Amino acid sequence: MVTQSGTHLACELGARIKTFQRANHFFGGKIMLRKPFNLAGAIALFGAVGIAHAGVVDPTKSVAGSTQLELAEQWVQWAFSTDAASNPLLDTTGASAHVNNNGPVFFVAGNTGGSSARTFTVPAGKPIFFPVVNAFDLEVPTDGCDVQCAFNFIPGVGGATGLYARLDGQDLLTFPSYRQTSTAFFTVDFPASLRDAFGFPPQYVGLLDAITDGYWVAVEGLTPGPHTLEFGGTIPELAPGYQPFTLAVTDTVNVPEPGTLGLLLLGAVAACGRRRSAATDPVSARE
Repeated sequence: MVTQSGTHLACELGARIKTFQRANHFFGGKIMLRKPFNLAGAIALFGAVGIAHAGVVDPTKSVAGSTQLELAEQWVQWAFSTDAASNPLLDTTGASAHVNNNGPVFFVAGNTGGSSARTFTVPAGKPIFFPVVNAFDLEVPTDGCDVQCAFNFIPGVGGATGLYARLDGQDLLTFPSYRQTSTAFFTVDFPASLRDAFGFPPQYVGLLDAITDGYWVAVEGLTPGPHTLEFGGTIPELAPGYQPFTLAVTDTVNVPEPGTLGLLLLGAVAACGRRRSAATDPVSARE
């Protein structure tokens, strides 16, 4: 509910939001304000990669020791804790796909709405995890908004329509549901550079409480070679007054042959060993 004396911030990245008290332009959209400050954003953070013969992991099963809800929250931490200059969400080419992305599961970012295309490399055999479409809410801890309060700002995720994810023409959405929804706050270390890039208020910096709700896919691993991923969907109304949010993405994913780097390193070590042997052997030295 909008209070007369306070302000609340809810923003849909790349979309237009109805204002109840006053409007400010933000990423082609608007923000609405009331107290306590709260950031609710519908952000279709798409991105994925897979293989034509890879298995889609049952959404109820763990991947690399983590549940898929835990991975969804880790993904949000990764995406919103990276500086703006190298943030994968703001990357337009795929050059930042590997930034801070060194865990046992490869996270793939999307964008903040509209159409995009990226090219990047994913290690062969590494599990992939990505959101088809998701929403988030960030809270300043001292504002007193609990988890139920936070979900009041992103109630429309369940109404998402037209969801699709295809890898090399193969449908990846083969299970009845891919939805993952936070049950408690987790922490995001939100950098000032990303706050400024998104145009968020000054207090949105450092450790913030977060929730996420959306549709996520895990793929077992990748086969060597180039792959094409197409994905998209629409959230018709994240919350009352929000305009539809639509995304369409095409990624080109290159997967190197497994062991190529290892073979190169092995060759370099062997060559180094031969050089050392030649330098220390008395006969070779005399020659």
